[in-house]
Amino acid sequence: MFRSFFNPENPFFRFTGRVLDIMVLSVLWLVCSLPIVTIGPASAALYYSCAKCLRHQESGPYRNFLSAFRQNLKTGIGATVVFLLLAVLLDAGYLFLVMAAGAGGTAWGVVRIMYLVLLVIPVSMASCAFPLLSRFTYTVGGLLSNSLRLTFRHLPRMAAAGALTVTAVILTVLFWYYGVMLLTPALCALLSTFLLEPVFRKYTPEEELEEGAEPPWYLR
Repeated sequence: MFRSFFNPENPFFRFTGRVLDIMVLSVLWLVCSLPIVTIGPASAALYYSCAKCLRHQESGPYRNFLSAFRQNLKTGIGATVVFLLLAVLLDAGYLFLVMAAGAGGTAWGVVRIMYLVLLVIPVSMASCAFPLLSRFTYTVGGLLSNSLRLTFRHLPRMAAAGALTVTAVILTVLFWYYGVMLLTPALCALLSTFLLEPVFRKYTPEEELEEGAEPPWYLR
């Protein structure tokens, strides 16, 4: 009985180990995102580690995170700067519409609602871009154009990924004093894999494998 309880494959230890991995990966993401412009490469690394190690049971989640972070640093920073500038412009546009609607124009209120609906596109694009970077090699321009293309081709999945990201941000902001930031980043990335991996798999060339060999994690 005691031998089975202390077995590392015991469901209890596997569960606690998974929770610990989620917490450590979330902390790594928070630390690596502190300069703000590194949110992109940190998000790419988090997605990669969650997809490979948490979902597909590969070893070394922390090592994979740091390796992916270094590998995607240059392109990730460039794409992050573009998304931050876009966020500033979109926020300025929304504030203008709020002021215009407050001045008494019903038409402006309708335009504001339409504007919010259209924000699904850039949010979905951002939620796709850095996971995409974690799986493929791009320049900044190539990453942005391909993430936009995938967003339109697979809008329901990308919109769901965007909604998941927005939900995680809202929960973190509202309940930060409960320490939810130790769970929400990695949990969001892990759940996103179920939405994005089927899409990425369609664009991943099948490697030549020896007969009977197990496919790599990203093709399972």
